[in-house]
Amino acid sequence: MKNDRLEQIEWILSVQKEASVVELASMLKVSDMTIRRDLIELEQKGIVTRYHGGAFISAAEPKSLLPVYHPESCPEEKAVIGREASRYLKGILFGQEASSVMLMSGSTMYEMVKCIDYTIPVTTVTDNLNIAYTLGQNANNSVMLLGGKVYAPSMSVNGYLAEQMLDYLSVDCTFMGTSAIDEEGCLYCYDDKHASFLEKLLAVSHRIIVLADHSKLGTTSLVKVSNMDEDFSIITNKSASQELLEKYESMGVEIMQV
Repeated sequence: MKNDRLEQIEWILSVQKEASVVELASMLKVSDMTIRRDLIELEQKGIVTRYHGGAFISAAEPKSLLPVYHPESCPEEKAVIGREASRYLKGILFGQEASSVMLMSGSTMYEMVKCIDYTIPVTTVTDNLNIAYTLGQNANNSVMLLGGKVYAPSMSVNGYLAEQMLDYLSVDCTFMGTSAIDEEGCLYCYDDKHASFLEKLLAVSHRIIVLADHSKLGTTSLVKVSNMDEDFSIITNKSASQELLEKYESMGVEIMQV
């Protein structure tokens, strides 16, 4: 059965070029952990290349710098949240409430950036090549890209050099995604390497808007990053638990539900 499953994974990736762990687990009706173990074995054989949350076939042609994301879950909700976040940013900018903005990596974040059909009148900092590429299509946008190691397939840039660059920045408003927000209002990320980067990011950001669909709320991930307070806002969808949202509000967090 295992060999059959490995062959199925290889076939799926050869057709789709890439797939998330969640997607493969659903297709093959096994657990996420089983898929992760299978992908490790396939990677050791040189058949696939793993990335955070999925894998792509090693024989696939290298990807060009194109602004494309493949959300693992809730694509419609992510699109709705992204549109609302774009409108919210526009209100902040044209209300002259911010002189600098940071737009971070993430599938919901990219949905937001796709909806930005206006010139951003302040410097925009990002850790993502796709976001920088998309915003850079408007010659009137001033975009600053953090330096560091590029991670495929999300094209995010982080690591020691990016963290050092954050030490020299102070950002009025940061939009970001998250892997999870637990019931106590703590943000999480997938791994310890990214945690130190996020901690610095939050330290230099005066106002943080978190884009998170309902599946991210009331859950946990691997590494705790920060508790939310009155400096935070959440943009989420209508399926989010009202009980949880009320609890976050009691911590001073602004809630926007769309």
